[in-house]
Amino acid sequence: MPDTDTWPILRQGTWLYDGSVPVEVRVLESAEFWGSGDYEDDEDVREDREELCYFLAYEMAGAPGVFCNLIPNLVTLDAAIAHAETKFPGIHWERTQ
Repeated sequence: MPDTDTWPILRQGTWLYDGSVPVEVRVLESAEFWGSGDYEDDEDVREDREELCYFLAYEMAGAPGVFCNLIPNLVTLDAAIAHAETKFPGIHWERTQ
């Protein structure tokens, strides 16, 4: 997994897992769209490519600072925010760029 700590954070918020455990959620900007890596896929799907996209990174519940969860390849910032708000209903955004 790449060192996402160096990627620009465009939005950051907190969501409460099970209504009580805070989980930090970040919308990150990436210069690389990840390919599938599957040799059976066509090359344009299989290979990583230089393309601006967005990732959601979120902490493991109960493990503050451990961002081991990523949702890659969201094509617009608005799509990334909408995906976060769907996956994490009631998220409270604290930081926006």
